[in-house]
Amino acid sequence: MSIDTLLTPGGSLEKFPLEDLVIKLKKSVFEMGRAAGGGYIGQGLGSAEMIAALFFKKLRLDPSDPTNPDRDRFLLSTGHYAISIYAAMAELGIIDRKLLEYYSADGSPLEMIGSETTPGLEIGGGSLGQGLSRGIGHALAAKLRNHTWKTYVYMSDGEMQEGQVWEAALVAAHQQLDNLVLIIDNNGMQVEGRINKITSLDPLAEKWESFGWNVKEIDGNNLSEVMNALDTIPENNKPTIIISHTVMGNGISFLHDREDAHYVKWSEENHAKALSELGGNNNEKSF
Repeated sequence: MSIDTLLTPGGSLEKFPLEDLVIKLKKSVFEMGRAAGGGYIGQGLGSAEMIAALFFKKLRLDPSDPTNPDRDRFLLSTGHYAISIYAAMAELGIIDRKLLEYYSADGSPLEMIGSETTPGLEIGGGSLGQGLSRGIGHALAAKLRNHTWKTYVYMSDGEMQEGQVWEAALVAAHQQLDNLVLIIDNNGMQVEGRINKITSLDPLAEKWESFGWNVKEIDGNNLSEVMNALDTIPENNKPTIIISHTVMGNGISFLHDREDAHYVKWSEENHAKALSELGGNNNEKSF
């Protein structure tokens, strides 16, 4: 089967509890890592609860019409987290599940660092620190056109070391973009190691409050806290930031909070261990 034949949207979301959908996303992340021999698996695990809550419960989107003009916009600023977005899109039927076998393969639209050429992704996120600026453009456009859709920007904590992020934060507050939600995956890691050893971001919540934003801090690996944060966005002429404290490699003991797990080489041994911890077996496949 060629890659080109797998791009037609179709299928429907199965009626699983959100907790079960998180597990399904994590298993799909493993399978993509297995197919490619590696990938950003730690990020996929740490972000699974938030991505599941967004794509399966919160975002206004039509899987059969992913470019519908009334859809909520989801902008992935941190492009290497695309592995969890691909898993969600396959579950929704936006892409064929078989396409996951081509994660990062030559010629595949499912690049290891997501781009705007991938079905379901709004922007390319390879140049870190730019997602919020682009999100402001989307949110402002909605305001000017009197549209009701919201813009959600997903960003890593390391991106906040870029000055462009703070310039954008000022603009968003000045424009009173209460239709803009920024989600920070705050796992305390970047490619060189722990963020607080490289360039500390603390005190993070106070910084964003001083820039004129609504600030929510949550345990991003707790589904109840994630859903409560997404369901209680204030409408008070301020943009909102959700600081989502997560753990890199969450749920898998040998990847849990490891400094060297930014990119993981995947093996059959790792695959068997990971599935065992999630309650699966080595012969089980998500696609």
